[in-house]
Order: sequence, then structure tokens, then C-alpha cells
Amino acid sequence: MVAWTLMTGPAAHGADGAACLLPRTDVHHSEGVDGWEGDYARPAGDVKALMIFLSFPDAAPQLTPAEVAADHFPHTAHFYDRASYGQFRLHVHPETRWLQMPRPSTAYAINRDWDAADRTRYLRDALAVADPRIDFRGYGVVYLVADPDAPGVDSDATKVVNLSQPIDVDGTALRRLVTVFEHHPPDRNVLAHETGHVFDLPDLYYRPPAGSNADWDTHVGDWDLMGSQFGLAPEPFAWHKWKLGWLRRSQVGCIARTGTTYHDLSPLETPGGTKLLVVRTGADSALAVEARTAAGNDRTTCRQGVLLYKVRSDRESGDGPIDVVDGHPGTSACPATSVYPPLADAPLGVGESYTLPDGTTQVSVLGRQDDGTFTVRITENAPKSAAYHGLGS
Repeated sequence: MVAWTLMTGPAAHGADGAACLLPRTDVHHSEGVDGWEGDYARPAGDVKALMIFLSFPDAAPQLTPAEVAADHFPHTAHFYDRASYGQFRLHVHPETRWLQMPRPSTAYAINRDWDAADRTRYLRDALAVADPRIDFRGYGVVYLVADPDAPGVDSDATKVVNLSQPIDVDGTALRRLVTVFEHHPPDRNVLAHETGHVFDLPDLYYRPPAGSNADWDTHVGDWDLMGSQFGLAPEPFAWHKWKLGWLRRSQVGCIARTGTTYHDLSPLETPGGTKLLVVRTGADSALAVEARTAAGNDRTTCRQGVLLYKVRSDRESGDGPIDVVDGHPGTSACPATSVYPPLADAPLGVGESYTLPDGTTQVSVLGRQDDGTFTVRITENAPKSAAYHGLGS
């Protein structure tokens, strides 16, 4: 049986591969790929980003705007250029001066779980200060960057703020703003992570309850920067590249029938070839299969091989929409550098297999070519009923 081929991108509704198009649901940043949420800009072609620098009356900036901008660019633009295979080019325009906010930094009570009233006050003041001096027209992304040395600035508060109603500034409808409170130097890949939210990617980390010492990185570990910006393998999952429209129809295969199929999976980090295999496992769930190697954005990866992960389109950002399948349960790797060593060695190597707990699907890695391409065998042992079988829970 020849594996079916999926239509490219979330906007596709063709018959080929329709069985693997998870539906978008109402949850925040749904992983569904059967459509695109129109409130989000598309990360395609040339996108202009505006970077505004905000100081406060209780602290004189110790850095220039150019020095702070260099903390994030061109690194962030290079990350997305590589991840999108050159299809998404982020061009930043950093302002050249600090704009002073009307209140001291401590007056805004900046913190990770920011009170809505304090956050609203901050955003209103920032836009009131910036609007008369800056032309917002033509920018798809807006970064509001606070003086990292101001006493009231908390780096944990860096996040994307989604507005319930867009604000019109210079004829531009602002629906979301990236508020940046990073120290100098900043966390690795932090702005690339936040920029992912601007384009509808979810948080993949686990958020422990208050007072808990539980690990934040149990869902995906080092894999995909939407899990951890410190991860050793921050390249976006192939699922996310499909969702964002960076994969062609020929690069995604849908396994929709029983039997055995053979596939060549080229490294996710390099252009060309098949990047993603999908096995539908439930009404809102699927098993994804991709190849990861030490190249490009993943040059610091702990292990190379064929990575499996579960996708749920009915789980919102921060609630485990993706879970990496541990191909080597009971072992760990790279304890000194990995954000979650138990999943650092998750990929399957040549000669290894993984079978879903219910026995419906087996993934085997048969070989690896000189260019890094992995040969994979997928065996489907049970028919896909209307209810679906597999990793639905």
C-alpha cells in the first residue's frame, strides 16, 4: 500500500490525506490543521516587525536600544529563516531611542501572572507614549521592550498579550503585542518562542500548580522551542511547520489504512524530502513521526533519530497539546545540558521499533542514508473505525 499524500497547509481541504487533518477546536492555539484562524497573521514571505524601547522615570537606561535589539536580532530572524526553509523572512525595525513611560517601573507591578488591570495600564501608557512618535503602519509584529535594568522589570513577565478587541493605531489593527522584559543578556531563543505565539503556536511546557516543584518540561523536553527556549533541539516540530504552511503537499504522508508502508524521512532541519508522517488515532488526535538530526537550529541536539509524538487539537496552550513518545523509557541522556534528560534520548535509532500500547501501530527504523535520510516502516494492524483507536487519551 502506498501512503496517501496530504494537501499542503491548514487551508487545504482536498480528499487526499483528509483523514489526517485534525480539526481546529475552540481551545487557545488549537493544534488543528484543517483551517487557519483569521485573527492571526501568516508567517509567510516578508513580515515587518517593529521594536519599541520603553524606559521609566525611576531608572536611567544603562544600554542603548541598539544593544538591546542585538540581544534578539538577527538571531530570531535567522532562526525562522532556517525553520521555514527561507519561506518566512522576519525584518525588524528597531527604534533608535528610549521612550519614557509616565510612571515608575515599580508602579506597574510587572510579574509573570500579571494582574489584568496593571497590565492594561502598562499597555495603554506604552501605546500613548509611542503613537505620537512612531508610525505603526505596515508592521505585522510589535515588540514592546522594557529597559532590562529598571527595578520593577521581571523577566518572567515576557509574553504575548492577546487583546479581546483590536486597537487601531495609524490604521493598523493591533490584536496582540509582544511585551519583552528580558534581562541582558536574555534567555536563549526567548523572542523566537514569543514570536511563535504571534503566529498561533501554543506553549508545549507543563505549568505546575502554585507551590509545586514538578518539572516544567515533561511533555516535550528539548524538542521544539515552544516547549523550552533553552532546549537542545529547538527546531519547530514538523506538525507546526505543516500548520504554518511551510511544508508542501508532497512532504507530509498520511497513513490511513491497514498494512505495511515504507517511507524515507529526510531531516527536519534541511530543505526537501518527506518531513512528516501522520497516523490518525482519534477524533482530535494523531501520532506524528519525523526525523531529527544535528543540523541547523538543532545543531546542539542530544540525540539524532526518528522522533514520535502525540498531537491533540482539543487541548489548549499549556495543557499538553503535544507529548513526545519516549523511544527509550527508563533511560536518560545529556544530564548536564538537557532541560529534561528522560526525553533527551527519545528518538528511535536504526534497528529500533516502537509499538503503540494498544498494538495498532508499529514504527520501525530500518536504515539511514549518507544524507541523513531515515528509512521507516509503519505497520497498521487494526482498521481505523469512526471512533478511532490508539492514543486518543
